[in-house]
Amino acid sequence: MMDRTNEGKRFRIKQYRVWIGLLARRLWRQPVYVGLLLLVPLLGYVAGSMEREERSGAVVAVCVEEGVWKEEILTMLQGQEENSVLRFVYLEEGSEVERMVAAGEVECGFVIPSDIAKKVLDGTWEESVTAFAMDTGSVIGIAKERIAGVIFRLYADACYEEYMGQFSEEAAVFAREAYENRLVDDSTFGFQYFYDDSIGQISSDTSAGDDSNDKSGDKSVRRETVQNAGKQDDMPVFPVKGIFGILIFLGGLCGLLEYERDRKEKRFIRLAPDILTCLINIWVSTVFVSAAVLLSQWLYDGIHYYGTALTVGRMATVWSGAMWGRQIFALLIYQCVILLYCVILKVLLRRQETIAAAIPILTLGSLLCAPVFVRLGTYMPVFTVLEKLFPVTYYLMIL
Repeated sequence: MMDRTNEGKRFRIKQYRVWIGLLARRLWRQPVYVGLLLLVPLLGYVAGSMEREERSGAVVAVCVEEGVWKEEILTMLQGQEENSVLRFVYLEEGSEVERMVAAGEVECGFVIPSDIAKKVLDGTWEESVTAFAMDTGSVIGIAKERIAGVIFRLYADACYEEYMGQFSEEAAVFAREAYENRLVDDSTFGFQYFYDDSIGQISSDTSAGDDSNDKSGDKSVRRETVQNAGKQDDMPVFPVKGIFGILIFLGGLCGLLEYERDRKEKRFIRLAPDILTCLINIWVSTVFVSAAVLLSQWLYDGIHYYGTALTVGRMATVWSGAMWGRQIFALLIYQCVILLYCVILKVLLRRQETIAAAIPILTLGSLLCAPVFVRLGTYMPVFTVLEKLFPVTYYLMIL
């Protein structure tokens, strides 16, 4: 009896695998769905161009020589770049930095030596970072502050860990975890910086600086406000990620239409319950679009971080293993959001024709109400409610 039960379960699982495979192949035969997949890199490139124009600012070349803190420095600079007036180009050789500055391709450049960690901990790091610039001004001052802020943060981490290690290993581990959690959980405070047109200088975008080595005496004018960084009202706008989120949503809607056709023609009635058929159709439709989004986002970040210096070898360093995990986890959570959203649409709209008619409305609403290109809730409070009616908003919140 037990063998028959196990054999029945294996047969059922095999049936489901074949069923999901058939649904996937059916999608690939549909020109509309294939066109949606092709739109992912294309629209990602267009939105990326708009995003780069929106964030256009001073370009700074950075070469971090191979050493103990190399990965940490690059990760911290990349993590702070999204809302900064500076854009960094990461190079492998110090000579490349000097060449790009001399050719006017970047505003300034920095070469951070391989032994920077040892020099900082020994207190001899002053004048060890080489800076290149065609002239003195606010940009190199801001860039100095950014580099100094990152190095100071790593120095503070090392000192904190060394100090806590004097007590006990358990205390050091606990203190380290608490310290790291407080740095990233947005529970303390954050800073916002602005461009001051009346003064004509770019405001500093970091709270730590190294003005002691600035021989020109130029000081950048900084205006800052302190506020809770975890507020929903401060959620930034990311056109690339927003467009990607909308395309995944459209994939889910395509799956919902396929389910309605299956239901009308009474397919798969004996194979699976109606709700399971609905969920599988929607999920399969989002999987391939999500995979295309994942690869497109990875490629876009590589172009964004390395610019013209991007090579095949460097593509492997664009995302760490943790970043791959974070991106995949965010897409899985977003797929669950779309599943729930489409089930609610199925209950409310009921008919296939009504769902098809609602697709352009939902797409337009996502573009206008969700914080894809601009967050209208900043100007009109009603949009802070409307944006929550579209799943792409939650995708941007997850990221």
